[in-house]
Amino acid sequence: MSAPNKLLLAMLLALGASQSPSAMAAATTGAGASAPAAASTATSAASGALAVLPSEPLVRRALESLPQLRLGTLQSQLAGVDKTRLQAGPYEWTARASVNQRRVEGGERFQEQELALERTVRWFGKAGQDQAIGAQGVLVAEAMHADAWHEAGRALMKDWFDALREQAAVARLDEQLAVTEQLRRVAAKRVLAGDGARLEQLQADTEHQRVAALVLQARQRQEQALAQLEQNYVGLPAPDASRLPLPPAPVEGADHWRERILHDNHELELAEAEVALYTLRASRQSSDRMPDPTLALRAARERAGQERLIGLTLSIPLPGAARAADRDGAALKAAMARERADQVRLRVRSAAQRAVIDSARSYQVWQTVSEVETQARRQSELMMKAYQAGECTLMDALGSRRQALDAALAAQTAQVEALAAYARVQLDAHAIWAID
Repeated sequence: MSAPNKLLLAMLLALGASQSPSAMAAATTGAGASAPAAASTATSAASGALAVLPSEPLVRRALESLPQLRLGTLQSQLAGVDKTRLQAGPYEWTARASVNQRRVEGGERFQEQELALERTVRWFGKAGQDQAIGAQGVLVAEAMHADAWHEAGRALMKDWFDALREQAAVARLDEQLAVTEQLRRVAAKRVLAGDGARLEQLQADTEHQRVAALVLQARQRQEQALAQLEQNYVGLPAPDASRLPLPPAPVEGADHWRERILHDNHELELAEAEVALYTLRASRQSSDRMPDPTLALRAARERAGQERLIGLTLSIPLPGAARAADRDGAALKAAMARERADQVRLRVRSAAQRAVIDSARSYQVWQTVSEVETQARRQSELMMKAYQAGECTLMDALGSRRQALDAALAAQTAQVEALAAYARVQLDAHAIWAID
């Protein structure tokens, strides 16, 4: 049998003997793993997948230091102040005093004084409506703060996994750089021994420089990702991609996770709270069709005290077109808020469905790409040995290494994506990093 045929047979035997991670897991489970043991393994894998994230106390401190969340705290305090203002009402007591001089024909003059105390009062339940608007405004501010917290958590998680992805890419490229260095040394030895062409040494040097350039680019992206994490999130440690956990298998009950995300969704809660607020404001404006009256208590001293008056006056503004326009505008704002809430509800439901599906599909993609990576790595190792033995060309070995590198990077990226998708479901379901 010729050398190329021997090499081909060895590669086929190696590929046939290799087993994928999913096949090995299935064989182990089918061999003797009981249902409780499998459930325990799944729980352990799930908790191990979340171990790639920073600890929750550090995350909370980092999020609390963000400007947008400090602003949310101030907005909640402002809503409390606005609630107090609405409870007190827009009207205040008004004191009036006047001094007059009465002159009677014939020469008599009299000093006259008048005192009045007046205030506009809310009637027909307007005070209770204002109190309800103030309380609902506090709920809206709290929902805004909770939504900002969740969005900040999403941004942190994205930046964290971006940094992990760049670290993993650097590690893989470093491995490839070491292999190209090994190929370059082998090519140099073969040229010195007279068993190889200088063209192969040049090809090996070119490949080494190409991978070195890729390493520099990857390190630049890694430094940028780590710098962004350090700058935006104070106190967080740098992620470590040297020991990435295996993504957990998709859990049963996708409908459960989807409904859990929808049940406790801050964006939807904010939209519904705004609908309630605008509805209360529209009702309040409708109540203003009947203007608030002003009551005044008057005490007067006329003709130098010869006459004393005590009176009560009532004044009511006559409603005009402006009040009707305010009422119609408030009703339209309430209708717009309801439409926005329906839009948010559809978007949130679609996002929840997509997050759950992405988690399952990302795991399947990782399994498939991992199998390809295993096969490509075995092929590359065989081609490396064949080149050292002089049974294939350097270009064949370099081509195999490039395929192995692409497969390794794809598998590493798929692993990070699967971990990120799983963590995203946990975050959206408020299983981790919840504000409450």
